[in-house]
Formats: sequence, structure tokens, C-alpha cells
Amino acid sequence: MHNLLQVKHPKAPLDCVFFPMVDVLPGRLVNVIGNNACPTVALTPQTVRAAFTKEEDLFAKLSVQYLFPLLNLEDRRYFRRQMFEAWEPLLGLSAEENDSAIEAGFTAQAAYDASIRRKAREVLDALERDGRLGVVLLGRPYHHDPGLNHGIAEELQKLGYAVFSQSTLPLDEDLLDRLFGEEVRAGVIPHALDISDVWKNSFSASSNNKVWAAKFVARHPNLVAVELSNFKCGHDAPIFSVIEEIVERSGTPYFAFKDLDENRPAGSIKLRLETIDYSLRRYAEGLAQRRRAEARIGRWVAEYERRLRARLDPGPPPRASDAAPSI
Repeated sequence: MHNLLQVKHPKAPLDCVFFPMVDVLPGRLVNVIGNNACPTVALTPQTVRAAFTKEEDLFAKLSVQYLFPLLNLEDRRYFRRQMFEAWEPLLGLSAEENDSAIEAGFTAQAAYDASIRRKAREVLDALERDGRLGVVLLGRPYHHDPGLNHGIAEELQKLGYAVFSQSTLPLDEDLLDRLFGEEVRAGVIPHALDISDVWKNSFSASSNNKVWAAKFVARHPNLVAVELSNFKCGHDAPIFSVIEEIVERSGTPYFAFKDLDENRPAGSIKLRLETIDYSLRRYAEGLAQRRRAEARIGRWVAEYERRLRARLDPGPPPRASDAAPSI
């Protein structure tokens, strides 16, 4: 905000700064209590406003309007009303123009989301085909910022691991059925996108996504989990043990970097990444050995079945025309 007002504004004057307080996020999971955003993150625009109006109102001084409406992205009708009330006084737009712009925005967001998930499925299929491992980053949206994730995701990519976001894992029906189908049919969960079997307090959108992503990782043989947490996150704390138990109970490797913001121990992070790489290489070797053993057993079983069938069913009796002539 300081850069916008003190550096950018003198070069290219701003009319308005739009910094909304997003209270509820759209969610894909089913049977959750809510999809609320982190309250600290949601109210950050208020904190920023206070910082720039404490001694003098810098927005008024620079003739910049500061918009920070509270938004609910899950309730589409309510969201349209909130956006109209925020922008109509400034732009003089009609309700129809407001609705059209919002629908265009959601359509663009859906197309982007689908393209990312499609790419994630392509990479996941390649991992399965080649017998390689990928890493699912169990973290919040701000963990995509290299200033907060300390470059951990980038370093994992350099080591040869595909890195997936917890929010953009593929949701193809065939894949979900392969991973969760047996549990759904057995009545353990009502839907593949349900987390009620492991987490009842499902009111936080990012926490819900993290728990479900942990379940996804635990069921996919080519994925492992790396969890990140910053700022002694109050929403992360209750699910630390839940995430770890979900992943490790399946025998899937689980690694965690918590309280990353306490300092920037580049040396220790590099050492931990090297340790993770070593552990995953050993894990991959074990998976490869198991696949080869399963292939050998499969060939042996197929051959044994063939011999049994040949012994039990020698074939049809010879036809009369094929029989030897009587003397």
C-alpha cells in the first residue's frame, strides 16, 4: 500500500484502491460447516486502513478512494449485492452491468481453475506412468509466495519432484472413484469430497482443503505430503496431529515446516530438504521394488491359472471325421 500511494500514485495517479475483506470463500467440499476465510487475513484491509489514517488520512490527502467491502463469495446473490453497494456510488453502474461483470468474473475463475486441475491431472498421470513421486504442498494460499515459503516449493522442483497445490488437485470422477470409491460404497463417507470422517469442525476453508488434500495424498501411491505453517497459525494448530495421522497411517511419507516466519534459517532448511530428498529416493526405490514384485507375482499367477485351466479343460473331444478308421 505504501508503494502504491507514495511511489506509483505520483507517476500514474490512482482514483481508487480496492482491497476487499473476503469473509467466505467458494468451496468444493461437501457436508462442511462453512468455508470461512482466516479472520486475520479477512480483516487485513482494516488494519492497513488504520495504518494510513492514524495521524492523517493519507487516502483523503492524495484524493484516492479506499474501498474495503466485506464479501461473501460463496453466496452468489449476496455477493452481487455487496459488490453493487461498493461500486455503484463510484462508477454509477446499473444492477445489470454489475451482475454481468460478476458472472464474467466467475466464468473466468472457473476456466482458470479447470485449466490448473487439468494440468495437475496430466502431471499426476505422468508420475504414475513413470513411477515417480510428486509432492503435495499442504499450506495456505499465501504459501505460494516465495517470501513466505522460503523457496521450499521451488527447491523441491529443482530436486525433480512435481509440486501440487492443495487447492488445485484434480477432481476427475474416475480418479476420485479410484481413491475414495470403496469407502463411499462401504458407507464410510457419503461422498469423495467429504471430510466428516476425520474432521468435524469444518468451518475454515483452508483447513478443510488441507484435511481433504491429506486424505488424497494418503490414498495415492505416487504422492507425499509436505506441510507448511506460518505465524503460529491458529487454524493450523488444531489440525497438525490430524494431518500427520491421516498421512502416516497409510505409510505415506510426511514432512512438515512449521513456524517458518520465526527466522530465515537458510542452512537448516537446505539440510532438511536434502534429508527429505534422501528419504524420498529410498521410498521410491521401495515402491519400484514392490511394483516389480507385484508384476512377477502377477505373471506367475497368470501362468499358473493357464496351466490349471489346461489341466481341467483339455479341450473338445475329437470329431468323428477325425477319428482313426476301424479295421
